[in-house]
Amino acid sequence: MPNANSTRCSRCVLRVAAVVLVIFGIYAEPLLAKAAGNGAVVINSEFPGGNVAVTKNEGGTVHVAPDLRGDNPWFYWYFEAKASTPGRVDFAFPEKVVGFKNGAIGNQGPAISTDLGETWRWMGTEQVDGSSFFYEFKAENERVRFAVTIPYVQKDLDRFLKRNDGNAHLKKSVLAKSLKGREVELLQIGNPGPNINPVLVTGRHHATETIASYVLEGFMQEAMSASPSGQEFRSRYVLFAVPFVDKDGVEQGDQGKNRKPHDHNRDYGEDSIYPEVKAIKQLDQLHDFQFALDFHCPTLVMPDHQVMYFVGGKTQPKYNFDNVSEFAGWMKKGLPKSAPYGPLVWLRDKAAPAPMNSTYFGSKANSIMAATIEIPFAPANKATDPQSCRGYGKIMLEAWVNTHFLSGDVAR
Repeated sequence: MPNANSTRCSRCVLRVAAVVLVIFGIYAEPLLAKAAGNGAVVINSEFPGGNVAVTKNEGGTVHVAPDLRGDNPWFYWYFEAKASTPGRVDFAFPEKVVGFKNGAIGNQGPAISTDLGETWRWMGTEQVDGSSFFYEFKAENERVRFAVTIPYVQKDLDRFLKRNDGNAHLKKSVLAKSLKGREVELLQIGNPGPNINPVLVTGRHHATETIASYVLEGFMQEAMSASPSGQEFRSRYVLFAVPFVDKDGVEQGDQGKNRKPHDHNRDYGEDSIYPEVKAIKQLDQLHDFQFALDFHCPTLVMPDHQVMYFVGGKTQPKYNFDNVSEFAGWMKKGLPKSAPYGPLVWLRDKAAPAPMNSTYFGSKANSIMAATIEIPFAPANKATDPQSCRGYGKIMLEAWVNTHFLSGDVAR
């Protein structure tokens, strides 16, 4: 018969074993997703923006899905595959996922990088079959990155800032620290002064919406340029930009959209929970923004989301529809045929508008324009590569300068 000491020891061992099993149960799936290597490739997502859930990796097929991390179904994924041997590997996404209606592969196929994320292109659809795609690895240990969209993370913003490090019109500061302690950039282009209107532009309220970041980058680049439109803009406006509202989500590779209990773009009610949104509200108290433009991307494969379009309140501000319509018209005149169709103006008033960025700024008494612009990820036969998107941002800035914004009975 065991004595009391041996009984206590046995209980300790059982408790430790239980803790180990609990820890393994919590972390086994993410670890599998980040370094799954039972087949022809090893899958990894341990880098900024990385996201994948691997359910099976056998032979020449890897079964993958977006890693939702406890949030609602969405379509973002980004991973690296390292070949064990040369040859074809198939990457298969689930065809039916409850609540997941946005597809996993866009209309130009996956994005691909063969230089560890330094440069990207769309693969096209020749290697896509429904909800799967394949790639022919040419050498042992070849590393290739694949993503649902062309990524834009901190290193991309840093590269943009470094290119403009000597620009006298650009000021950099910290808006806030994120929940995880990351510094959230606030960029200022131009200077406040008499008859200078403050403008707020924001991006990545939803972490996955990367293509919009390239357009925003082009918009900012033109605003600080020596071109006639850049000079004219700074003579009338000062631009404040928050490129990464959901900084943690961008770097961690979260879905961002429909985050629980709500995402960053549903945080503009009375009790904001995200430091970035609280700081944007405080920034508004300092500068009293009369113009606010929020950069987004729509869903991935829905047919009516393959165009560029504006959303927001039709009559909040009073002349919002007129102002956005003229702005959109100037954009249409400047955009090349290779650009996504639009932008269309889909403003409408809602009986109970959601507490979004455009609603918050549009409901201000002295607001002139407040809207969200949606830039599609990869519509078929249209250019949404980084260089093209930066060009669209330049055209947007030029269109802004040409727009006669109405405020009351006065045209600005």
